[in-house]
Amino acid sequence: MAENTFKLHIVTPDKSFYDDEVSRVMFKSTEGDIAVLYDHIPLTTTLVSGMAIIYKDNKEYPAVLHGGFAEIKEESVTILSDAAEWPDDIDLDRANAAKERAQSRSQEQEEQISQARVNASLMRAVARIDLLEYHKNKSNE
Repeated sequence: MAENTFKLHIVTPDKSFYDDEVSRVMFKSTEGDIAVLYDHIPLTTTLVSGMAIIYKDNKEYPAVLHGGFAEIKEESVTILSDAAEWPDDIDLDRANAAKERAQSRSQEQEEQISQARVNASLMRAVARIDLLEYHKNKSNE
């Protein structure tokens, strides 16, 4: 293990999304944004849909995580996420369409539509769009 790095393992129901040594990882939890460095205090937290940034070898690797849990230990972080995506996995037009659908559904008063489901769809779409904007801005630097 390199000095001041820790093991990051991100797992989804269908794959191991990321498994390597990193110097830092940032992600969104129900308590707010969390940044984890080497020798972090142990913590278990619930994730919400949002952008995550993995730092390795002085480079940033942005991704989006859709819910789940993180177990933080002194020398490792394990994230069990419902889904995880790299910028290249996301279609901006499709994400924008999903965002618009979720926003219009949230304005409907039909009992058939679960407000929690609509909010989750909206959060996923916004997280995807945020990731693509971040990645585009970083690529232009």
